[in-house]
Amino acid sequence: MTAEAILRLVNDPVLPFYPLDIALDVQNKLKDKSAVSPALLSSASSLRDHAAFFQSETMRPANDPKERDPSHVRMLNDVLRDLEKSFIIPQTPPGVYRNQLYSLPGKTPQFSILRFSQEAVLHCNVTSKAAKYNSANKEVLCLSNMNQSLSLILRAIRSAERLVFFGLDLFENYPSDTK
Repeated sequence: MTAEAILRLVNDPVLPFYPLDIALDVQNKLKDKSAVSPALLSSASSLRDHAAFFQSETMRPANDPKERDPSHVRMLNDVLRDLEKSFIIPQTPPGVYRNQLYSLPGKTPQFSILRFSQEAVLHCNVTSKAAKYNSANKEVLCLSNMNQSLSLILRAIRSAERLVFFGLDLFENYPSDTK
């Protein structure tokens, strides 16, 4: 399977990263979360809408050999690569994936950084009930960690959306040879 993936990356003209799949994955990971803000859900929905348009209007011509322009494909691949990179967290706690989109199979389908923060909040609630010393400070710290995780996710979604906008703008203004 690894060899097939490598061959595909080497031989396919367009990287096999699909913005719509990424956007739908983001939305699925945010489903049924009480801690998720409306701004986060709105950004995820906006990313999905723009990614669908980007994938149909920009990627489709690049995959057609008759319409394939090498410089167009190169620019498209740069956008796709950076789109995938926008979900990478520079520094993560142990047990959290650097790429926010991935998690172990069989685990809950959510962002690993968010799952880590939720587990920390649960741990804080258990320990603060057991030892009432500094329980208010621990609770504030735990909620701060959760907010920081949500902020990282929102930042990644907005970064991905900016890249999709950039790609749409780039190819809208790209000179066409079909005149």
